[in-house]
Amino acid sequence: MSAKAEKIKDILLELERNSEVSNSAIVSLKGQMMASALHKDVDERAVAAMTAALTSVGTRVADTLKSGKTGSIVISGSDKLIVLQQLTEAVLIALAPADAKIGLIDFEINMALDKIKMVLG
Repeated sequence: MSAKAEKIKDILLELERNSEVSNSAIVSLKGQMMASALHKDVDERAVAAMTAALTSVGTRVADTLKSGKTGSIVISGSDKLIVLQQLTEAVLIALAPADAKIGLIDFEINMALDKIKMVLG
């Protein structure tokens, strides 16, 4: 693992320690895993590919509806929230409990993204 990927993984683990977030990762817009704090039973390649696809579809919907730049995509499941937040050329994906306060989750994710942007340069 590269030094940048290791630093990003540390930021993801810190995000998970300091919030209700679990299973987080940074994925390129082309569907490649850049850094992961996903649990061992999660298929990283599948998550990376689907994250890139969801981000692409979300961006196209936002463009079609002329709603401006996509901020985040939230999928609300019965057990978990799935939050996707785009950087310039990458996406952070994170899970949180279904009853989590989404405003607080967004705040924590944005703090982590600021740190990740510094690592990526």
